[in-house]
Amino acid sequence: MAVAVAGGLFNAFAFAGAGFLFKMFDKNGYAKEAHRHNTAIENLTAEREKYLEEVTDRRNRIAQLKSELAEANKDINATNKSLELVRRINELRRKAMPRKPQLSNHYKPSQEMEEYMAVFGLIAGGVVGGAAYLLL
Repeated sequence: MAVAVAGGLFNAFAFAGAGFLFKMFDKNGYAKEAHRHNTAIENLTAEREKYLEEVTDRRNRIAQLKSELAEANKDINATNKSLELVRRINELRRKAMPRKPQLSNHYKPSQEMEEYMAVFGLIAGGVVGGAAYLLL
């Protein structure tokens, strides 16, 4: 930054000094040179304005694209989360369902009780079968 300022000041003093010497030795040539210099400064100013406009547009476009990228990343993250949930659901569906608790897993009737159950089953089956036979 200091180099740019020092260079600008040096060029300004050099041009002013050269202009003074030119004016002292050649009155008409100085007017033409001053006109050329002023035209060059106008062109430089216009070019700088165009440059600053292009730089500003470029920075704005980069900021806009970064914003769109952040939004896309949110969408990607949401999609990834959804896919992870689908994967977990499918993983749970592939596993066998746990067995439903049953009394037979916890209680085994005694031998005497099994005999009574068999006799009752035969009597109940006979009654139901006989009733069905009579109704049909």
